Amino acid sequence: MNDSDLFPYPKNRLQKTDLDLAASLQGMVEKQVMDKRLELKEDYEQLLKPSLGKLMAEIGLQKMFWPEKYGGEEHNQPSASYTVAAALEQIGRADTGLAFLAAHSFALQASLALEDNYQEEQCAAVAPLFCKGDKPLIVSFILPAFAEEEGAQEWRGKGLQVKAKSGPGGWTLNGKKVRPTCSGVDADLFGVACAVEGEKEPAFILVPGDVPGLSRGKEFLKTGLAASRNADVDFAGVKVPAANCAWRGDEGFFRLLSWYYLGLSAAGAGALLANYEIIKEWGDNRVIKGRGHIFKDNPLTGALMGEIAKEIVVDRLLVYNLAGMLAEPETYGAAGSQAVFTSALMLAHQVLISAEYTINRTMELMASAGYAKEWQLERYWRDVKTVQCYLGAYELAKHDFARWFYQTKTL
Repeated sequence: MNDSDLFPYPKNRLQKTDLDLAASLQGMVEKQVMDKRLELKEDYEQLLKPSLGKLMAEIGLQKMFWPEKYGGEEHNQPSASYTVAAALEQIGRADTGLAFLAAHSFALQASLALEDNYQEEQCAAVAPLFCKGDKPLIVSFILPAFAEEEGAQEWRGKGLQVKAKSGPGGWTLNGKKVRPTCSGVDADLFGVACAVEGEKEPAFILVPGDVPGLSRGKEFLKTGLAASRNADVDFAGVKVPAANCAWRGDEGFFRLLSWYYLGLSAAGAGALLANYEIIKEWGDNRVIKGRGHIFKDNPLTGALMGEIAKEIVVDRLLVYNLAGMLAEPETYGAAGSQAVFTSALMLAHQVLISAEYTINRTMELMASAGYAKEWQLERYWRDVKTVQCYLGAYELAKHDFARWFYQTKTL
């Protein structure tokens, strides 16, 4: 039995193509990433960049949702949420950062090309960027964050980092020291949440990474997610066509973020599957000195290992429950609804908090080996913590929960 099959999930809801893709990805990441990890560690050029290219371009994950007429695979039914979850679990098991980048691509694809909200003009403009080349197209988002500028326009309690003005020639964008969610150094396409001059309703505008007026700062040090070389970016009179505005208002943002949170949750579940493999090997092969017990057979350590397994089971079920909500809009509501968005945000926080807790328990069991680089566990801990940072402050998320469940007006 495959180790990941020990942890239940609604396998009956996945198509054979989903299961085949997951199996193919499992073999690929083991050979391409995991077998080379001790030698190459977190080397971007030799390990992570080639692996991203194989996943997104060669296997074709960046083509999944787009219409066939633009070179895509047109796997754009709501049930594609199960495909996303199954794929990102396996990628996250090998490298959480690679899954984090892929989650951005899937979220944007679903927001523009899903059959329930298909946008022809935007797909015609964007799909060829994903489908025609043989290189990975790296997607990054610029989302609302803590407002540093006094009087900055807000979206749900967070400041919009970029200002946009609409005119006869399209959109003009300005913003200084803007923080992307990932890959500020490498991103080929930015999805930017913008405050629109003279209007209250924000806009989500697509900005190519090579557009004049967009400049990138120096790569900054991060705790984890080595696959994402991030840096602040500046928008100085950046001009894009009017068609680059993907949507206006809450519904589009809710849809994008619901799929994005599914991706982050699945990446976290993948990290937990890797955590299980590490502690299982440890429990099978270590002997407690003075007692002659195999590590897993000691009552104390066995109980803690059982708790670790419980957290993984619960988190995996949560991920696939979220996929099920996105797969059945007729039952749960559209991905662009506040109800689904709130549930997705809650589940993403829950899975990542639980992943951190679980890896902490595993590190305690492994003592100094838990934070030794050769055991890999510390890398998953760093990656999960960094994903939590980009997910956003949990205290602010609680206000989103209160807006939906209690109809609060002032938070």
